[in-house]
Amino acid sequence: MGLKSSRGTLVLATLLVAVFVLEAALGFAGSEHALVLLGALRTRDWSSADWWRILTFSLLHLTWWHLAIDTAGVLWLGTIVEGRFGSAAFAAIVLGGAAASGAAAMLLGRFLPTTGIVVGSSGVVCGLLAAALMLAFLWSSHGAEDDQGLRRPLLICLITVTGISFMPGVSLAGHLGGFAGGALTASMLKSPALQRTGSS
Repeated sequence: MGLKSSRGTLVLATLLVAVFVLEAALGFAGSEHALVLLGALRTRDWSSADWWRILTFSLLHLTWWHLAIDTAGVLWLGTIVEGRFGSAAFAAIVLGGAAASGAAAMLLGRFLPTTGIVVGSSGVVCGLLAAALMLAFLWSSHGAEDDQGLRRPLLICLITVTGISFMPGVSLAGHLGGFAGGALTASMLKSPALQRTGSS
């Protein structure tokens, strides 16, 4: 798969680390309730005034281990997606995955097992995973050998993420929403009508 630039991926990964350093400096790391002050997502007892949390919860992480897992996913999948789509489209997929993840977690949180507070960029990772799967399986037009080499690792990642999604304390709704948001955004970016508009 021909890679163009991973600048956006590196910026996002750096931002995630920087935000966690801020959490630690404030003494908020490790406490879901403390992270509400910084923008953690409420999945129960929320109001319309909490909409902005959809834009912030993905930047927060509970522990270093949590941060490491999500950042690793962002770096690997982000490099794949940004390399094929470009930085602007990568940013759109990240935002689409994050927003859909947050919206799903808020709307479905009352019906699914949850602590009531969600943080982490796993929804973004799921969105990038959806886009990478579509690139490798549906839109393999150039660098076909590279795409074929990615298919097995991506399927293993999908199976792993699916298993993790059903673990206690993990937002299944957030993962499903992120995956759907990433897939929808990627599909829109690949639509012939949008590509004609962008090239005119």
